[in-house]
Amino acid sequence: MDYRLLTMDYTMMTPKELGFHFPAEFAKHSATWLSWPHKEASWPGKIESVYPVYSEFINRIAEGETVNINVANEAMRIKATYHLNEAGADLRNIQFFIHPTNDAWCRDHGPAFLINPTEKKKMIVDWGYNAWGDKYPPYDLDDVIPTLIAKHFNLPVVHPGIVMEGGSVEFNGRGTLLTTRACLLNPNRNPHLNQLQIENT
Repeated sequence: MDYRLLTMDYTMMTPKELGFHFPAEFAKHSATWLSWPHKEASWPGKIESVYPVYSEFINRIAEGETVNINVANEAMRIKATYHLNEAGADLRNIQFFIHPTNDAWCRDHGPAFLINPTEKKKMIVDWGYNAWGDKYPPYDLDDVIPTLIAKHFNLPVVHPGIVMEGGSVEFNGRGTLLTTRACLLNPNRNPHLNQLQIENT
């Protein structure tokens, strides 16, 4: 596994060596990332009923911060905007990004940000993502979302070389990570790694 960066400015240094760390789950943040729902199979026969509720959810978040939404194309952006307008959402606090996805679970396939408070810099971690152990293929579009976001904001990206979901880890901002063996050590995610190898990643 190579947790080292391949960018010109950060060659051969780990994020920790560069002063980066995961912020706490409860730390203040400026934006929430979402992916607009569109996969019929995730809500069989019900997907249209999802949009009013999802839009109200976005409406509430946008009252206090920016909401960044991945959409597949301009048509999806227009449809999302319609539903958000119906919900009374403040579109001034909502940004769309043409980043096609396979599904809507951005907590798991979206970007994980590292911060360097001293230098006021950010970095994105791009885990390998295989839709909960290849349970719901395809997931090729979801897998590259973090890197697409990093490219948009011109942020460095690090690829730890392990498969996991963003929702499977919790951070306290002081170097402690909480996860489960059932997730990271499951053969359908990282069969080539043992616990010690993953802990050292």
